[in-house]
This record gives sequence, C-alpha cells and structure tokens, in this order.
Amino acid sequence: MLRLAVTGIRQHRYGFVGALCAAAMAAMLIAACGILVESGLRAVPSADRFGATTAVVRLDPDVVIRTGSGQNVDNESYPLDQPPRLTAAQVATLRQVPGVARVVTDTPFYAQAIAADGTAQAAPDDGVTEGHAWRAAALTPFALASGKAPGAADEVVLDAGTAARGHHKVGGQVRVVTAGGAATYRVSGIARPDGRAELPDQSSLFFSSATAERLSGAKGAAAFAGVFSKGDGADAVGQRVREALDVPHLDVLSGDERAKAGAPGTTEQLASTTLLFGPMAGIGGFLAVFVLGGTIALGVLQRTQEIALLRAVGATSWQVRRMVAAETLLASAAGLLPGFLLSVPLSGLILDRLRDRGTAPDAYELVLGPLPFLLAGGATLLLALLAALAAAGRISRIRPADALQEAVSPRRPVTVTRVLLALLPLGGGIALFFATQHIGGEVGVAFQYLIVLLLMGAAALLGPLLARVLEPPLGALVSAVGGVTGWLAHANSRFSVRRVASMASALMLTVAMACTVLLVTGSLNRITAEQTDRRTQADLVLLPQDSPGLPADVAEAARGLDGVAAVAATRSTTVISDVLGTPDVLGAQALDPAAAGKVMDLGLREGSLKSLERDGTAAVSRTYAKQRGFDVGDRFAAWLGDGTQVKLTVGAVFDRPLGLGDILLSERYLGPHLHEKLNDSVLVRAAPGQDEKLRAAAAALVKDHPTVEVTDVDAYAHGLRTSLAQNTTGTYLVLSVLVLFTAVSMINGLLMGTAERAKEVSLLRLLGAGRRHITGMLYLETLIAVLIGAATGTAIAVTGLAGANGALTGSTDFSIPPLGYSLIIAGVAALALISTALPAALALRNRPDGVLPSV
Repeated sequence: MLRLAVTGIRQHRYGFVGALCAAAMAAMLIAACGILVESGLRAVPSADRFGATTAVVRLDPDVVIRTGSGQNVDNESYPLDQPPRLTAAQVATLRQVPGVARVVTDTPFYAQAIAADGTAQAAPDDGVTEGHAWRAAALTPFALASGKAPGAADEVVLDAGTAARGHHKVGGQVRVVTAGGAATYRVSGIARPDGRAELPDQSSLFFSSATAERLSGAKGAAAFAGVFSKGDGADAVGQRVREALDVPHLDVLSGDERAKAGAPGTTEQLASTTLLFGPMAGIGGFLAVFVLGGTIALGVLQRTQEIALLRAVGATSWQVRRMVAAETLLASAAGLLPGFLLSVPLSGLILDRLRDRGTAPDAYELVLGPLPFLLAGGATLLLALLAALAAAGRISRIRPADALQEAVSPRRPVTVTRVLLALLPLGGGIALFFATQHIGGEVGVAFQYLIVLLLMGAAALLGPLLARVLEPPLGALVSAVGGVTGWLAHANSRFSVRRVASMASALMLTVAMACTVLLVTGSLNRITAEQTDRRTQADLVLLPQDSPGLPADVAEAARGLDGVAAVAATRSTTVISDVLGTPDVLGAQALDPAAAGKVMDLGLREGSLKSLERDGTAAVSRTYAKQRGFDVGDRFAAWLGDGTQVKLTVGAVFDRPLGLGDILLSERYLGPHLHEKLNDSVLVRAAPGQDEKLRAAAAALVKDHPTVEVTDVDAYAHGLRTSLAQNTTGTYLVLSVLVLFTAVSMINGLLMGTAERAKEVSLLRLLGAGRRHITGMLYLETLIAVLIGAATGTAIAVTGLAGANGALTGSTDFSIPPLGYSLIIAGVAALALISTALPAALALRNRPDGVLPSV
C-alpha cells in the first residue's frame, strides 16, 4: 500500500500539494500560538526593582474564595484592585526571623514630576511613575549620583532619567503631583540604579520616610517587605518567614517572581497579552480541523473513481484506508518543516505589531523551545490522519459495485452520520444563543464567538446539503447573467455539488470569521460609545493627561469654577460577586450619588441613586440584575477591591453600564477601601447660559493642575471610541491572523478544485469549447461557490451580531456597516477569482488530444 500511495501522489500531485499546504498552514498557526504562549509565560521584566534582596514578602494580591460544595469544593483566586498590605506588627515579626539581617519596607504611591515647561512627565515605556520612601532605594539598589538623600519634608530625589527629561538639577525646584494634589519640592539629589539611568518601565521619586508615609496613606502598613538574609538562601529564608508569620495567603518571592512583583504594570501587560494567544490557539486548532478535513476530503473526492476501481479489483476497505492515510501522512509530514519555518516570523510579526501599539511590553520577547513545535507537529499529524480516515470512510466501506455507482452518481450529498454529527454543534449553538439572551452583558457578548464557531462547524459538516439547497437559485442567477457559459457553470455546479461544497466551505469560514471580527467586536465598541454618550449629561469632562488619574483636589477646584452648576467625580474599582453561579470580577464605580444624578442619565429602571447614600447599598446594571434575578431590596454577597467581604443591598437598577461598570457604590462608602483617591474623570455641568464662562474658567484650571485635560462631550465620546479601538487592537490582530489562515486555505482549496480538472477541460475543448468559454465557465463556477459561502458565512456572522446586540441592549435588532461588509465580500470574491486564474491556465496549457487518452 505504501508503494501504491507513492504512485497515487505522483498521479495526483495537486492533491498532494494541497494537503501539504494545508498541513503547513495548520502547523504554522499552532506552532506560532505555542511560541507566543511559551514566550509570554517565560517573559520577565528586564530589570528587577527588588534585585538587591534575598526575597520579597507581600500578602497575596488575590482573594481566595471557596466555591462548590460537598466533594466539589474548590478554592479559586481572583485579583484584587486594592491588594492588602502587611501590618506593622507583621513587619516587626519579619525582623525577628532567624537568618534575616535586615527588612526594608516599601509602599509605592502615585507621584509624578512636572517638567520645567509645565507638562507632566510620563514614565518610560508607558509605565508607572511612583513615589517611595528613600529607604526603599536599597531594594534595587539606587545609588546617589549627585546631591544627598531627602531629609526635610520638602525634599525629593529623582531618578536620573526623570531628571534628564525634565531638565531638573540638584538644588532646583520641581512640582510633584500626588493623589493629594500638586506641591513644590527641592531636588536634594539624583539617583540611578546600577548601570542605567532609571528602571525601564517606571519613574522613581524618593521622599523622606515621614513625607512618604503621609503621601501614601499607609498608616504604618507596607505593600512589600524586602528581606536581606545573613547568607542563607531564598528557600530557607522563605520557609522560616512563612512559619513565623503563619498567614494563610502569604507570598514570599524570589528570582523571576520577585522581578514581576517589582514591575506590576509590565507583569499585568505580560499576563493579558499572553491570554490573547490561548483562545487564538484554540480557535486556530478548531479551524485547522476543518481546513485539513476539507482539503483532504476534496482530494479523496477527486479520486473517487480510482478508489472505486481499486475496490472493484479486490482492494479491501482496510487497504484503501491505509493508502489514503499513508498519502495524507506523507503530505502532512512534508508540510511540517515549512510550517515550522513560517511560524517563527509569523509569531515575531504578531508580537512586533502588539508592541508597536503598546499592547505588549518590551519585556515580551520571543523564546524558541522545542515544545511548541512538538505539540504542533503531533496535533497536525493527528488531525490529518483522522481527516483521512473520515474522508475515506464511506467509499472504502461500501460494496465495490456500489462504490463504482457512487463515483459516477452520488446517491446523497451527505451521510446520515454526518447529519447527526452536525446537529450537535447546531443544537448547541442555538441553545447557547438563547441562553446568552438571558445572561446578557459583556459575558453574553463573549459567548457569541463560541456560537459562531459552533455554527461554522455545523455548516462545514452540512456543506454538501447547503450547497444542494443554495445552488439552484444562485446558479440560476449566474446562468441568467452569464448566458451559455453561465448555464454550463450552473450545470457543472449542480452535478458536482460536493466539489462546490468543499470550495464554498472554505469561503464560508473566511466570510464568517472576517464578518464576526467586523460586526461583533465593532458592535460592542459602538454600543459602549452610544451608552456613554447618552449617559453623559455634562458640558465638560476633565480627564487625566499622561497620568493614571486625577488628584482629589481637581474635583474641589472644579466646584469653585465660575458658571458651574454640578460636579461629579468617577473612580473605577472592582467588586467580586457571582456571575452564572461562580464568582467573577465586575467593574464598579465609586461616585457621589447626589452629584452624579445631575451630570449622568443612567437610565434608571428601578429605585434611585439617593439610596446609595446608605452604606452597603449599590446600584446594579440591568444585565447583572437579570442574571441574578435581583429586585430592589435584594441582598447579595460581594468582595470589595481590597478583599473585604460585604453584603450589599440593591438600591437601584440602571440601564447604561457599558463604559462605566455593573455596580455603583458611594465614594464615601468605598473611600476606606481605596489606597489612593485618584479619580478617572470629573464631569462638570454649566449653569444655564454660563457655558462660555465655564469653559474659560476650566481652561485656566489646567495651569494649576498640569495633569488635567479639559474636553467637551463630543471630544470625550471621540476619545472613548479611539480608546476602545486601541483596547481591542490585540483582539483584532489575533482574529485577523485567523481570517488570513482561512483565506489562505480558501485559496488552496480553489487551486486544488480547479487544477485537477484538466481532463474535463480537454474533453470540453475537443467538443468545441474555446479557451474563453472554459475560462469563463471556471470563473462563474467559482462565483457560485463564492455566493454560497458568502450567504452561509454572513448568516452565521449575523447570528452572532444579533446575539451580541440582544445581550447588550435586550433587542436583537442590528445594523451592518455597508462599507466594511462590502469590502469583506469584495475581498473574498477577488481572492477566489484570482485563485481560479492560475489553475485555469494550467488546465488549458496542454493540447486536448494529449490529455484525453490518459483518462
């Protein structure tokens, strides 16, 4: 059978090349995802803020929640917005641990220098700008390059990078903005870590211990405790520390984990970027099943007559399956090397684009190990083998006489088994669609991608049946437009429905993926911007400029502006509570209930914002209330951003949570649970007829508050749309790679489908058809496949769009952006028609009488 397989490869080289290309693409995508995931898991910040320590001690920044019951009890960790801090007593205990020479505490806080030109100085690499007590310089270590350590309350030491960018000199004055507001300090010194001017992802400002304690609001607590040992290793010290403190959730960090704790912004970016590639690998593997399966099935379909003859002359079912499997494995194995070679530049290209857009940090670097290639190779070969056995299944099982009849005239487009298999994803997709309408919110939107994948799987399995149903009307349309050539294309497509279905399935995957990227993700961003626009009733919005937030005194200053009628600040945080029966992290806002009602229209359905003035009372979004079955007055368990477990009472239900959060609480209630009072925005409403006076006063406010940007509502909405687009850059890029993967597979399928028809083309030419007629026929057949694939793919994507709109707004009404949709369909059609040109030319290059006798 191996010799027969090699002979088959020689005779059907286009099928072999097609299978090889499909395997190469699958191996490339899976390996690229594996490389990116492994690189993200191994990446660490390039410099360690705690590099001089033996170990760093902190309380677990996650809250551990017990879930389940009986034998299914589990402890799940959820990230906290305001991580807990070590108490003064715990730090004192650390200093008494045997083998510990010294303990240096550090509680970073927001501190940002203002340059000599009055602008706020951003941190390098879009990182954080933090203040520390001078004692924390020993943790890195920072050493004074000039000047002296800060001793007085009005002195500060700047890192060399901050000093150089802001043109600050020792002895000079510098304004520093903190959560409490702006103040002027004297530069007592300039410090630098070993071998560099500053840490790569943060700016560091150092104050006296008393000043740092006041600015951080730590009240004796510490975020980190750096442990310096007397010579013992990190493991031994860590064990003694855990025994001494006896705290259930304590982190004792060393090595790479210590470096990650010292650069939380970079670490968070690394984790979120790495998470992008897990779903990418899953969806890529899902698509690879259908790409490989479709390509191999098309190759087997083109050899149905040959396989039927083999069965007729005595080949057993097992021998036929062995032959097809051997050919497929040879082609797939040959495709692994080019796939692996292409995966490296592909993963590098993806990572470069993410770094250019600020989604991935510079610390995210490619690491090439053997594991991604081994997994990709094994997965590709296994998928190819399963696809080959499935494709050869029916023709190898039936009786030889029936096989000959099946090769000439298939009895039915799909088997009963295939229909039953298709009903599983179809039924699952339909059931999940209706479930997401009950779930609602962004969780419901996220499930739409799974629904689209399930429907794509069902459509691929039912491809021949869909082609049989859709070809008559669409083929008739092409026949009416294309004349005799169109009639011939219609007749060919109607007879070779399984070949058309194979090409249409690849087109369907491309259209469905591309439209889902455009429609569902775009719909979420559009509805978020619309809800924010309708919710915001202010005339001006004050936003942070090159800073993480607005100091508390900005809102106070805004209340004193001429022409102001109402001012309300918003402060984002998180609340952990049940979503679909398990705890999850929800977006929340702290606000002043009385003031918020004057500058926001939340679309209240029940209750009132005034109820939030009672401690422990929350306003919840309509979608979250629907998920939990809440009414006003109901109580529910939750964990605040600092891990405090509370019971909250539903005081109001509102309708416009996107861009704000699912839970609203009063700033007075949440204040003690927030480490720093940095607001996200300040909404300002003008008194009647005082718009111009308010704008002029707000413009003057910026001079005293350099980290403030003043915008009107239109500019605010535009900025939000831009921000949403930037936040989804990684998602768009990942999905675009998957769209490209399906597009290349579509081209591969079209090349295979057309190139193997040289004998058919020769027969037509002998019967009098000219080159123009045959070329036109092939193009029109491709057009029929494009129409079938576009119709099916659009229907799938529209289902996801309707589900997303229903989850967000309660209505499944939707609109399709005509320009974007037209470009997708035009691009897919152009690719398909171009892909037909080369194999058509190859089929026409030979003399017809030189090909026909070999039939």
